[in-house]
Amino acid sequence: MPTSFYDVVVLGAYLEPLLCAALLAGEGLRVLVVGHGAPNPSYMLDDVEVEPYGLTLAGLHSPVVQSTLELLALRQDVRHRTADKSQPFQLLLPEHRIDVHPDAERWLAEIQREIPHVRQQAADITRTLAEVRAELDMVVGRGLVWPPETFLERQQLSLVTSALRYDRQGHGWTSWNQLAHRHPLRTGFEAVLPHLSALFSSQHSDATRARLHGHVLAGLSELSGGWSWFREALFSRIRSWGCDVRPKERADSIRPRGRQGHTIVLSRTGEEIGCTHVVHGASVGELSQLLPDRSALGAMFERVGEPRSRAYRCAVHLLVDRRGVPEALAPLALLASNEETSAPPFWLRTHRIDDRRVLCTASTLIDEHLVDTASSPLRFVREDATDALRGVLPFLDDHAIWIDSPHDGLPPQAFEGDTPSCSEPWARGPYTMKAIYEYPTRRALGVCALPTRTPVRGLYLCSEQVAPGLGFEGSFLAAASVTRIIGSQYGKQDWLRRRPWVRRTV
Repeated sequence: MPTSFYDVVVLGAYLEPLLCAALLAGEGLRVLVVGHGAPNPSYMLDDVEVEPYGLTLAGLHSPVVQSTLELLALRQDVRHRTADKSQPFQLLLPEHRIDVHPDAERWLAEIQREIPHVRQQAADITRTLAEVRAELDMVVGRGLVWPPETFLERQQLSLVTSALRYDRQGHGWTSWNQLAHRHPLRTGFEAVLPHLSALFSSQHSDATRARLHGHVLAGLSELSGGWSWFREALFSRIRSWGCDVRPKERADSIRPRGRQGHTIVLSRTGEEIGCTHVVHGASVGELSQLLPDRSALGAMFERVGEPRSRAYRCAVHLLVDRRGVPEALAPLALLASNEETSAPPFWLRTHRIDDRRVLCTASTLIDEHLVDTASSPLRFVREDATDALRGVLPFLDDHAIWIDSPHDGLPPQAFEGDTPSCSEPWARGPYTMKAIYEYPTRRALGVCALPTRTPVRGLYLCSEQVAPGLGFEGSFLAAASVTRIIGSQYGKQDWLRRRPWVRRTV
């Protein structure tokens, strides 16, 4: 028998489910957050805090992002913690270094300096991207459910998108794909897409491609404190509204009880928790292992297809002396290689630790056939990242201090001095890498892949697999959609508990 009862149990301490939990808690519902195996955001090597996956803010000024941060009383905190925007995002191409300035005049002046023969065409594309960005702002700011599933939801999306230059599948104007096939600008902007979203470049629709390109031109930034700070901020908001967070706990099974709700069985204690709704924030593959009848998701897969992993995200961290880092290198950059080498592009993040040390993080995608997530170490990961960084840091070998990757299954390696000690061990090995999936079908302008509603009554999906086409902005769309669906079911029967006077101000 359940020992406690909640309105909503959220599984997974990731961005999407935590946003959903905070929004539902702010609406007055009793919410429990179970970490469900989500790794710690960072770990320590000596006195250096290393964050395997950063939090790149692409689309921070989107209406759905700003309204959600406003509801959670985090808008001012995020604004104050946004990194300095005086240094633009950089495209480090084989023969060009292009600074992508948010200011249109400076951006076009950069194009004139590097690639003058496409200056007029770049000006036309930049102007159209700004127009598309304004059009899509109106769509994502209307409070719709993504993806739409009921007749009313589909009708609302059709009405809102009827004036767009894209059809329902997102086909239309092609952004930088108007340039020649191997043009450096087209190559650079296409290589950015997998690092700002959960889709490969080839999977993006014209609408999602233009949306992300518009975010790049509007400016990319990172939070001081990164995902570690943002996660703790969401934890504090959830707790401040009287709800519970158990980041170290994990669910062992989900037992549907029909109209009576669900029973969640916890792994460590065997405790049974009753709830009306369950929000699953991890991959749908993990969800199928929690249900007693795994065929319950079969109807959904027959309709939208089953996602299959095709690559994994891998990060390599390199601590170097500050003298070895060029002053012109921006905190965020994309390093693309020559077509002849067929080497994957690297997403570079540089963070100053103190007055004499800088932490450089190089992230890339590794094809699935090169990875054995069970045991085998990936010995080529650090070599590829080091070779790529030598093109950006010319004197890397003279200034490198240590190198580490939590994803290759190898221990940290020191270039000088003693080997750094990992005081707070983080889960290590190829199995810790995030998977990039291929989706058979995509809907709602190509933004969404999996639905939020599952065939199991009261069970919802709220992960990056719901709206993988927009990355950071898609996380807010998925969280707001699930919140809207669950909240609408309490509008009549629990109206007193959810009136404005029961809300608390943080």
